[in-house]
Amino acid sequence: MTDLKRSLGLVDGLAMVIGITVGSGIFRTPGLVAARLGRPGLTFVAWVLGAGLALLGALCFSELTTRLPRAGGKYVYVREAFGPRAGFVVGSIESVAVNGAAIAAIGVAAGEFLVRLMGWTPGRAPALGAAFVALFTAINLIGVASGRWVQNVVTGAKLLALGGVVVIAFALGTGAGWHGALARAPEGWAVWAALAAASPAVLWTYYGYPDLAKIAEEVVDPSRTLPRLFLGGLAITAALYLLLNAAFLQVLPLERIAASNLVAADVATALVGAKGGVVVAALALLVVLASLNGNIFVTPRVLFGMARDRLAPDRLAAVNRGGTPWVAMLLVGVVAVALAASGTFEKLIGVTIVWILVIDGWAILALFRLRRATPAAPFAVPFYPWVPVAFLGTYGAVFVGTAVAAPRLVLVAVVVLAGAYALSWTVARAAPVARE
Repeated sequence: MTDLKRSLGLVDGLAMVIGITVGSGIFRTPGLVAARLGRPGLTFVAWVLGAGLALLGALCFSELTTRLPRAGGKYVYVREAFGPRAGFVVGSIESVAVNGAAIAAIGVAAGEFLVRLMGWTPGRAPALGAAFVALFTAINLIGVASGRWVQNVVTGAKLLALGGVVVIAFALGTGAGWHGALARAPEGWAVWAALAAASPAVLWTYYGYPDLAKIAEEVVDPSRTLPRLFLGGLAITAALYLLLNAAFLQVLPLERIAASNLVAADVATALVGAKGGVVVAALALLVVLASLNGNIFVTPRVLFGMARDRLAPDRLAAVNRGGTPWVAMLLVGVVAVALAASGTFEKLIGVTIVWILVIDGWAILALFRLRRATPAAPFAVPFYPWVPVAFLGTYGAVFVGTAVAAPRLVLVAVVVLAGAYALSWTVARAAPVARE
């Protein structure tokens, strides 16, 4: 069998997009944003602007997925608009390098939180991370039903736990962070520079929603459901982030938030005392496990789509009785386990940011070509072309900033992309046939 069943409904999709997007970044990023901006009100401006940019991306991906609701996500759009070789570059880099490193990093983060929770030595984290990756790969190998059930349960528990943090913070907090400003808070035109400096961290905390596109082929009634998933998932994520930032300000002075590398831990300590570290470790473990399972669920769909289009070994398109592309799942799991156990994922994390900027930008550029070829679509981006232009402009600015700050990193990323394109000439055996 080389087709995937449409079995994912609205709740399943929301659990997937929220579970993948909401990670441990929300525990770390608020401190950095507060330190950059220095005023409670400005921190909310940064988080609202981040949600605004994510909204632009969600609108673009809503149109792309409803135009081409097939397994593979960005790979599908780039292949359709720019040809099989461009599609091979996007699919191979994203599925193996970007998502492989991301899954390994999330697994090791889960291992680190478990180590902290149990009081074990930190050296166990890589092995535990590899074990987490192997466990969730096995769960998803069983079938779509088991992977979906785990995602729904863990994401639901995560939302309840984070919502509990908000409720307790407002019940017990004194509003210590709502007043005053840091001594060196920016003023005048310097505010815009500070917002620009804080924006990359906020953008990456909102990132994750595009991964929903990888499973578009399995979503029931995609023309109606996919836009609801992108926009609804983003709305819930943005509301949660704003509420958590408000909760942090309700408990801690702005100075402590700005100086904290893990704001949630300081908030928990202020609320429950010395046990706060254990509470946050348990909460963070729950948060990252939902993200881990979601990433493992969606990533093999890229390799599956490539294989079905004859841009990867045919065996990767095999689907088991549970509806899982099992060979592709095994490959992703093996790569991520190896990266987690060896620690080599750390060398890839920096360069993956550059690849994400290029690949996402390439996918949004595909929208222009697809619209030109077929103007009508089940969902149309409003205010076209300004929405995708604004999205591309922001990503372009981040790319330029990265190139200035870390030119060697960008050079490595570009060289690998060029190598993948050179390899594509040997594997693009035939142009893929469009599928309805």
